[in-house]
Amino acid sequence: MLFEKIQLEAGEEVLKVVRKHWFVILSELFGTFLMLLFPFFLLVLFALLPNEWNVLDLHPEKYIIFITYAITGWLLLTLMTAFTIWTHYYLDLWIVTDRRIIVVDQITFFNRKISSFRLERMQDIKVSVVGIIATFLNFGTLRAQTASAAESNFKSTGLPDPRGLQSLIQGAMDRRLTSLGDLPIAPD
Repeated sequence: MLFEKIQLEAGEEVLKVVRKHWFVILSELFGTFLMLLFPFFLLVLFALLPNEWNVLDLHPEKYIIFITYAITGWLLLTLMTAFTIWTHYYLDLWIVTDRRIIVVDQITFFNRKISSFRLERMQDIKVSVVGIIATFLNFGTLRAQTASAAESNFKSTGLPDPRGLQSLIQGAMDRRLTSLGDLPIAPD
């Protein structure tokens, strides 16, 4: 899919491909699922109302075509929202190679931002895991700062195992700097 279309440099090796944690999409889709049930909840609520509360003398059987049309439209919009959430989850990628980090951010259906950050220009990587759910499920935010302009700083939320990812990037960065001759090789 998208990963196969990214051009790697000669001899560049992919270390890890990362998508957001499964809990992130599950929590977003849970709200969509509740919205999917909303019109049916209203129908049940309306059916359970006592007749003396029905001041306007509305009878659902008279408006069955309109109710069916409204529920169908609501379900269609809700399903489109769910597919948008899934597409955004599936097409957002972090590709960590031995030379750079490639961040693919799917903003809307036809708007994608692909950024590439060289490991030798990386200055700082910060990890934050906030909350009890994020701590137990091990997902969080990774922020990285490069040596170039402020716009090249990047941040991604909801990444699985952010400390492991930070360690992988740090190790790849150290190996890259050593191979370029910026750091002396540490004795084993």
